[in-house]
Amino acid sequence: MPTLYVGIDVSKDKFDACVKDEFCNIVMPAKEYEQNKDGINRFVNDLKDLPCKSKRMFMIGLESTGVYHRNLMNYLIEKGYYVREFNPIELKGLRKSRIRPTKTDKIDSEILSDAIKLYSITNTTKYLQDKDYIKMKEFGLIYHRITQEIAIIKSRMRRNLTQICPGYDKNFKNIMCKSSREIMKKSMKISDPLGITEKEIHTILKKNYTTTNFMVDKVVKIKKSMDDSICPDYLIEPLISDVKLLLEHYNVLIKQRKKVIKRISRLMKDLNPISLTIPGIGDITGCMILGCIGNINRFKDSNALTAYAGLDPRVYQSGKSGYKTGHISKRGNKYLRRYLDNATNVAIRHNPVIRDTYQRLRHKGKEHKTAKIACARKLLSIVYSVEKNQKKFYIPKYLQNRQAF
Repeated sequence: MPTLYVGIDVSKDKFDACVKDEFCNIVMPAKEYEQNKDGINRFVNDLKDLPCKSKRMFMIGLESTGVYHRNLMNYLIEKGYYVREFNPIELKGLRKSRIRPTKTDKIDSEILSDAIKLYSITNTTKYLQDKDYIKMKEFGLIYHRITQEIAIIKSRMRRNLTQICPGYDKNFKNIMCKSSREIMKKSMKISDPLGITEKEIHTILKKNYTTTNFMVDKVVKIKKSMDDSICPDYLIEPLISDVKLLLEHYNVLIKQRKKVIKRISRLMKDLNPISLTIPGIGDITGCMILGCIGNINRFKDSNALTAYAGLDPRVYQSGKSGYKTGHISKRGNKYLRRYLDNATNVAIRHNPVIRDTYQRLRHKGKEHKTAKIACARKLLSIVYSVEKNQKKFYIPKYLQNRQAF
């Protein structure tokens, strides 16, 4: 019995499916189904009506849509179908190969059925092994979202305080530190705006700081920024109201972040990935990096993983023109690059292998950013090696001897 190739284009509320045979003839024209249990069951029943006796004779391809395709893909895999998940970049060339530029969901499902015929190796088995990694990725994304919201609150708070009391934010490295929050809570009152004394400011700073050498000067500067306020009366009430709301929102987000960190720590303790033995990778960065990478067996070598992260250099060569390399491609997972960047900052200080790579490149005259990107690639290669071989990270002997001196 010949194999049938099924292309599925998934969106938020529906999906379109088209089936072709090995000669690219349409066996089942593109049909639309609801993204729910009834819709998926109707789709499975339509497949059963086709001249194919076994589920294993169907090759199903669908495009990665972030999260919308995940439930459908998981359902089909558990039902025993072979499924291939496509990166949108893989399908871009096939779309451009069509003479007519028309793009619809039904046409996309036909393109996917052609794609699964060309790339018939499915990732069904690997997907079933990826469930823990998907869980790590989701927790990592929750942590990332909360962190982003905290950064937005800080930016909005700085914008408001610059209008109410210019120069206040310059007195604190972190505008939302404990001392700053207490001072704002005490002074940002609509009934008595900026009504706080130097003694009250001093008491708050003394409670939160261990050293007192700089305290008198800081108290004077904070009080002066409030006394020099030229904010119009009609803006005081809305701006102070926004400051109070932002303080409440910030406190909620901090509590949420603590809960997520605890759950991530518990998850990483249960899974105990070998990458945590690498200096520079902790629970948070490890959860995000491994969650974005997924099953390491998806990649044939470390170069493939580097390309997936978008850390591979752009290369251009044509005819007699020279072999040129440019900036990194940045075509891969942006979250993976971001958390790899965070891990690299720590690894340069605490990981002897990464520190040696960074110092060597800097001595050769490379800029900080160039050396840091090279270190990120090195760190990613180390992650690939320890996960692939399931061996703990170790410091090479030549670096151990160097550390001894």
